[in-house]
Amino acid sequence: MKVAVQNARITGLEEQMAQVRRGKKRKAVPNPNRRFMALAEALTTGEALPDSKKAEAEVDVDEKVKSVIEDCILVNRPTIASFTSSGLQNAANHLWREHKTPAPEGEKKSTAQLKSEGALKSNQPTIASVLKLDVNKPTEQNIANNIISRFDKQHFQRMLVELIVSSNQSLSFAENPILQEIFDYLDPSVSIQRANFTARAVRYKIIQEYDRHKQKVIEVLRNSPGALHISFDGWASRNKLALYGIACFFRDEKNRPCKIMIGVPEAHHHFGSTIGGEILDVLHTLGVSPEKIDYFTLDNAENNDTTMEVIGVELGFDGRLRRGCCIGHTINLSAKALLFGQNSDAFEQQLSGAEALSDTEYARWRKKGPVGKYTS
Repeated sequence: MKVAVQNARITGLEEQMAQVRRGKKRKAVPNPNRRFMALAEALTTGEALPDSKKAEAEVDVDEKVKSVIEDCILVNRPTIASFTSSGLQNAANHLWREHKTPAPEGEKKSTAQLKSEGALKSNQPTIASVLKLDVNKPTEQNIANNIISRFDKQHFQRMLVELIVSSNQSLSFAENPILQEIFDYLDPSVSIQRANFTARAVRYKIIQEYDRHKQKVIEVLRNSPGALHISFDGWASRNKLALYGIACFFRDEKNRPCKIMIGVPEAHHHFGSTIGGEILDVLHTLGVSPEKIDYFTLDNAENNDTTMEVIGVELGFDGRLRRGCCIGHTINLSAKALLFGQNSDAFEQQLSGAEALSDTEYARWRKKGPVGKYTS
């Protein structure tokens, strides 16, 4: 008698679903919820697991049709549970709580099963708990599923690293508690999925990205149809770290002018020989052929004379003939010489520059340099 009632209920449900199908046919589409239920039923009855692709291909349902959990029918429950096919979390939780049906081997376990097995702490925040959603209601569970699926942890971390690098922030900027609160305010998934970075993790990620793009830079420079021109200059970071920025100017395979930063080595000493060694190390690391290196554009600092001698000896050319002076630096020095005479630095120290010149300072300026003498 009990089996007959169960069969009758199943037949009635199948007829109702057939009526809905006849109302609006749709092309067969993959239905992850139907696949999950087929796997769960096979485990319950002890049958062999069906081929997932075949089970998905046989689906022909309206988008509003709900998948019925057969286990509820088998235990003769007065109320049959049903869940929309847009998410599996509710169905999986129900199967574990009500029927103790675990997730198939190789499939993701439900939250309820993980909690029961001790793999998930009950006090660990979730999207549902943070947003105060009732996961037993399919609509609210769908909201939680959409929020979870929309957040890409790797993309978020990549953007955070780009922000730190492009804005020249310290690595510890990622650990700023106010910044992390802003992230949580915009999307709780940042903390729930542990997407925030430590300073050490940011450093590792930057080095990882550098290594990932390094081979591409090597190929671009190697395939350049013309010569490579180099420029470098000293620079100090906000934490007083002395660095040398090395830029390369070249033409790409489409003959377009390009420039790229190829290295930022630390300047341990400002001697020309030391600087030359750092430049050569960067060029060697990128596999640049000496035959492709042409001119160097530098400022007029005296230590650059020695630097070019070291580079020239190593690469097989006369460094003095391959050096071009920066025109901007030349114009700047020329203007200072015209205005202040030969010892422009000493003269600038005598003038405050913060306020208008006094009569004494103006008289001193008129005695210094060609322009001052010409106006007197």
